[in-house]
Amino acid sequence: MRIAAAVTSFALVAIACSRTKPATTPAPASGGGPVASAAPAAGAAGAPGAAGAAPRRRVPPNPFQQDTVRRAMVDSLLATIAGRENEPAGTVFKNVTLLKDMPAGEFLRAMDVQYGRALGWTCNNCHVTGKFDDDTKKNKKIARQMQVMQNYINATSFPAIKELDADYEKASCAMCHRGTAEPVGSYPVQALPARAGN
Repeated sequence: MRIAAAVTSFALVAIACSRTKPATTPAPASGGGPVASAAPAAGAAGAPGAAGAAPRRRVPPNPFQQDTVRRAMVDSLLATIAGRENEPAGTVFKNVTLLKDMPAGEFLRAMDVQYGRALGWTCNNCHVTGKFDDDTKKNKKIARQMQVMQNYINATSFPAIKELDADYEKASCAMCHRGTAEPVGSYPVQALPARAGN
């Protein structure tokens, strides 16, 4: 039974981490996420509709810039809750459905490191800036479902695998995403070192 639960959990992770990428990525509001490069002039090579047009390449986000933007937002929010950092996040913030018992200060830092940095995003990829309790963004809904999956893996699946060492790393967003919005479902082949005498 435990092995079946572990296999099911890892299958869920594999499915979640092998989603196909969308054909286009919309430009986010200022300060976050991938941005498509400027569109070529109509009829130019690579322009939409041109014969043999190559897909537009998106400019990868600058992780240092994103960290700066996220940290500034987290610092600003920490200042607004000064003195309440150790209260549960569910009592300090509106509409916290998961992690509500986590201290509010730790909750904000988790949003920065565990979500933002792990996905290579800024706050506005999941939140409506200034209305953090708003649930209209699809990414926020996905993040909540992923957190449920992560909690299940850490609380149920990993402990069921008795052969794991006691000090194994817990599952996190970074485990699959590694700083990108879309997790990669494969790993590039590594060159083997040359053997002596070959």
